[in-house]
Amino acid sequence: MNQIPIGFVVGEARSDSFLFVTTPDLCPPRLEYVVLKGLRERISGKEEGVEVLAQITELRATSQVFDSALTFQETETILRAEYSASPRILATATVLGYLDSQDRVFLPRSTPLPGDRVFVAPDDLLERFFTRNIQDGILVGTLINRPQVKVKIDPNGLRRHLAIIAQTGAGKSYLSGILLENLLQLGGTIIVFDPNSDYVYMRKDRRGKETPFSGDILVYRVPNIKGRRFSDEEIGGSNSYTIQFSRLGIDEICTLGGIPESYSNIREAIKKACAELEEDNIDYKPPELAKKLKEMAGILEDEYLSLHTQRFLEGKEEPIPELTPKGGKRKGLSPDIEKGAERAIKYIENLCSYDIWGFSDVPIEELLKPVRLSVIDLAGLERSVTEFVVDKTLREIWARATTGKLPYPVFVVLEEAHTFVPQENKSHCREIINRIASEGRKFKVFLIVITQRPHKIHQDTLSQCASQIIMKLTNPEDQEAVKKAAENLSSDLFADLPGLNVGEAILLGTLTRVPVMIKAGERITREGGSDIDVPEALKLALREKKMKVPPEFLERVEPEEAG
Repeated sequence: MNQIPIGFVVGEARSDSFLFVTTPDLCPPRLEYVVLKGLRERISGKEEGVEVLAQITELRATSQVFDSALTFQETETILRAEYSASPRILATATVLGYLDSQDRVFLPRSTPLPGDRVFVAPDDLLERFFTRNIQDGILVGTLINRPQVKVKIDPNGLRRHLAIIAQTGAGKSYLSGILLENLLQLGGTIIVFDPNSDYVYMRKDRRGKETPFSGDILVYRVPNIKGRRFSDEEIGGSNSYTIQFSRLGIDEICTLGGIPESYSNIREAIKKACAELEEDNIDYKPPELAKKLKEMAGILEDEYLSLHTQRFLEGKEEPIPELTPKGGKRKGLSPDIEKGAERAIKYIENLCSYDIWGFSDVPIEELLKPVRLSVIDLAGLERSVTEFVVDKTLREIWARATTGKLPYPVFVVLEEAHTFVPQENKSHCREIINRIASEGRKFKVFLIVITQRPHKIHQDTLSQCASQIIMKLTNPEDQEAVKKAAENLSSDLFADLPGLNVGEAILLGTLTRVPVMIKAGERITREGGSDIDVPEALKLALREKKMKVPPEFLERVEPEEAG
């Protein structure tokens, strides 16, 4: 440790905070860590000297000469006389605790004394203090003011779920990528529900080359989705994500089609149509089900399409009226079933536009393999379908977990989590997510909830996240939600949330011994959620139009590009 003190304790000191006086030459920056040597503590019945770590939370500079009552002219006169002022700098430090012989953190019960010397905390003490599990820890970054001091989080801290919270552009997807790539290399089984294609590039590094663990990462996509941000060729290919429609239950089909529970005739008609298709041994999709419903309603295909098109062009949204059947009525069907079949057609035909339906499900065993990161790219899907995919996948995992068929821990990542488990609006997958949040730790299913709007997440999920990684937040509603959920978030740290820079974060909970502020480290994998370079994108647009690049851009364009 540097034996030169940077200040001395002055004024009234308490066991949880103290003031110290320093000089402009010795004064460390705000958020720096300092240490008090030799504070007397009673440990196991014996009084011992300990090193108490504290963090500077406030800096104030005052001068008896340059009083706040001085006018501009008076101040200028003093300075013209070349008076050498000696400002006094007062620093407020919040006590974080001390380490015992087993590197456990304790808060001191004694208080510093005025005149005690204050030193800059050494790097090795900080690394021991903030890293709970050095051997198996996940390196996520460094201390904000100490880039040489690495900070690792304890994987055991994920057992009671993790929330990663930040406003747009603060760097949460980048930091999440660091966590996931390290967790994978530790042997993790990870399933990412990705609504915005933020994680589809994780098989490649930032130079576009394959990472050493690219073979352990699979990307699943629903076929034939138009307008994706990144093509299959760009991300290195993908696996098809399909669901076997004929294996769905009636309630599932009705939920996907948006059919209310009160529409009993429609539901009964769909139930009967599915039963008939199964009796005929047909592995059906929505088009086959719609055709069967038309047959039950006695409607010819061309007749239905003609009327449906006419009403669409007229802008009429009410249910299609009963038609005079030309195909011949089915025998043995009640009028209610016939009417229900007729009205069910439009709901089922709405499902025909989704290319997610196939003749097989994605094998859940593939997702649950050890050392496997599966990214399920949900970009471009209807919200009802994304909720269904999340619900179906989680229920299958949960069924295995609760019956002892889950050999390894599974980490479920919910990006844009407020859309899957909202506080106010209903969601098809909210129930299973809340259940995993409350009981998952017993069955080795752990959530990593990522959101930019924490006040919109159901509190049953957010409150179960015992650890948080919080980045910049300026929205008052989001700040208040975080304040309620994060028990270890002190008023000092809470006040720092709006001032965090991109890539800076506060780690709380069981991930680390005490709350710590970090700067995100280097990520191996390429990020998919980064912002575009607007001037570069606009120049590309101009080139496509064969227009000359405006002169103000020329200085930023390579000579060979400018021509």
